[in-house]
Amino acid sequence: MAVYKDKNKTKDGRSWYFRCYYTDMYGNRKQWKSERFLLRRNAEDAEREFLIKVKTTDNTNNGILFIDVYDDWLSVKKTQVKSSTYYARKKRADLYIIQHFKNFKLHDIKINSINMWKEKIFNLKSIGLEHKNRIIADLKEILDYAVCNYDFDIKIASKLQKVKIEKVTNQMDSEINFWTYNEFKQFINSVNNEFYYILFNFFYYTGLRIGEVCALNWKDIDFNKKTLRINKTLSYKVFDEPYVITTPKTNNSNRIIELNDNLVKLIKKHKNNQKNIYGFTDNWFVFGDVKPLSPTTFKRYLYNYIEAANVKKITPHGFRHSHVSLLINLGCDSRDVAERIGDTVQMVEKTYYHMFPSKKTHVLNVLNKLK
Repeated sequence: MAVYKDKNKTKDGRSWYFRCYYTDMYGNRKQWKSERFLLRRNAEDAEREFLIKVKTTDNTNNGILFIDVYDDWLSVKKTQVKSSTYYARKKRADLYIIQHFKNFKLHDIKINSINMWKEKIFNLKSIGLEHKNRIIADLKEILDYAVCNYDFDIKIASKLQKVKIEKVTNQMDSEINFWTYNEFKQFINSVNNEFYYILFNFFYYTGLRIGEVCALNWKDIDFNKKTLRINKTLSYKVFDEPYVITTPKTNNSNRIIELNDNLVKLIKKHKNNQKNIYGFTDNWFVFGDVKPLSPTTFKRYLYNYIEAANVKKITPHGFRHSHVSLLINLGCDSRDVAERIGDTVQMVEKTYYHMFPSKKTHVLNVLNKLK
């Protein structure tokens, strides 16, 4: 304790004060001199309260390593999210957070050290701003966990904030990452492999996400009713297994859709081909066998055929946008589209508004009716 008595008392007789050093949340060592108190014990009590306030911790807490806190947080996170989400977050944190803070003690992390890390992240040119914000959010969640479980300074954790950016919607992607019907016909006419001819048609005429397609089993298709059940998705982004099948992306993704006659014929032909393979059952993957189709293989064939057909390059997700474009041009409204692709009406209208020319025409007609 560092308590002193000032020779010059205040008018009401206060002369005792304390003076001590502490480290602020920016990592700077500072000296603090208190106001004067009437009694020595008043100054001692005030010093104890001050040191608690600036979050001076005991020796045990001071020795906790950040990486131990991270491992603890990670074990909890593993029980809360899908394995594919856990994989993505751990991979991101190991690369961008642990590499920087692995040698830090938790309570040695101050605002200055966080700002240095943040500057380093934002100087990276290999990742976009939205990805950088996800990394910041990961570190903030770890520090918030440390606040609740390791007595970390809440003031430091609260200072870490994402950079505000304009939210980029899927509309920008949907405006360029799709094919018109004629472009698709040009593409599909160049596909000389029967399996991929059926697969590309399937993508185009269903609008399924790639994870939904890869997860399909033959038992999900009802050939009598000409319907397809979507109730799961597949991800290869996991640690312990080659792939994992989980619940769909959203509640709306659980759905049953109708298949057009030409597509049913193609799928029946594909099933007949698979039946000739030893061990076939309805539990096999529609596009694969006992193992699902590899997305990387799919992309490789897609881009090779795009080059051969000399059409605009789209991603696998571009088939989904192309399907929506097809539905809209055939006269389907936003409710029809949302139900089929497993999205909300609001999201469909927000993402694909530019594809609904009738909406803009309606506005113009209303304005023209004004006297």
